[in-house]
Amino acid sequence: MQNPILSKKLGIIVFAIWWTAMALAQFAALSIFYGLKTEISAIDSLVYNIIFAALSLGIWYWVRYSDLEKQKIFNIVLNHLASATLSILIWITISDFILKSIFPNDNSYIDFLNTSLPWRIAIGTFYYILSGLIYYLIIYIQNFREQTMRESEIKTLVRDAELNWLKHQINPHFLFNSLNSISSLTMSNPEKAQEMVIRLSDLLRYSLKQSSQSFVSISDEISNCVKYLEIEKVRFGKRLNYSISAPDAVMDFQVPAMILQPLFENAIKHGIASSSEQGEVKAVFESNQNFLKIIISNTMPEESQNAKGMGVGLVNISRRLSLLYGQNDLLKSNIVDSNYIVEVIIPKLNR
Repeated sequence: MQNPILSKKLGIIVFAIWWTAMALAQFAALSIFYGLKTEISAIDSLVYNIIFAALSLGIWYWVRYSDLEKQKIFNIVLNHLASATLSILIWITISDFILKSIFPNDNSYIDFLNTSLPWRIAIGTFYYILSGLIYYLIIYIQNFREQTMRESEIKTLVRDAELNWLKHQINPHFLFNSLNSISSLTMSNPEKAQEMVIRLSDLLRYSLKQSSQSFVSISDEISNCVKYLEIEKVRFGKRLNYSISAPDAVMDFQVPAMILQPLFENAIKHGIASSSEQGEVKAVFESNQNFLKIIISNTMPEESQNAKGMGVGLVNISRRLSLLYGQNDLLKSNIVDSNYIVEVIIPKLNR
């Protein structure tokens, strides 16, 4: 794995600024506290810091080898003691050789090099520890980012899988009943049976072509639901009456695909199918700049009015809306004057 400092332009710039600052600090210390000549102080600080800067790049690979998560602390400490000793020995040996070659006749400076060995070892130890800690911090940040990305990908996959499962839960009873109705019509009214097969085919094709997160216009959703309602009307005859009130202003509003049909399925299942009397399903659409409101009501037989909670279809829709929009209060239902009313809020997409 490439050294992270060299892999990005910003890392190289920060690296150069850091070691320049260290060289200037050493130059100031040698000039002020030790009284060395300006030329000697400048060359001494440059040589020592440039060489350790080069050595510090190699410390990265030692840090990568000494994995905090995979190795025991004792082994890590032992490895770094060996690495630090070797690095500091190489650093001082090479630096001394270069400086003594530059100033071979300056006996006072050579004596200074020999007597300054202890604090140079201390500085080298500080440099090594600081470099190691920075590299471990970089590794931690990289691992954290990778883990966060993996968790995000897993959550996305789980979310998409759940959305797919929820969206493609086509009521099997509806399919069975539709096929039974088609079977009956093939003898009494073949043309009506053929028309019903075409509508059922269009209905299923519309459902299957949508992805888990696809959005469609409310116009497409209404058109699909009309096909569904007409199929159900063949089954229930005069018992099913429906009306849809949707102004032109809402027709281009983007909603999750297959979000509307389960609302009508729920209305028919609990309002029309459970009664021998005529019933009515009404759908009203209202919109403003921020959201679309869908209100679907159906007449409800008296014996069903004591039922509590939402059916599976409505729970399904509520869960989908929660996953897509991050809100848990986008679907509400209640009973008013023998009518079961479902109100859905669809926030406007910011695209």
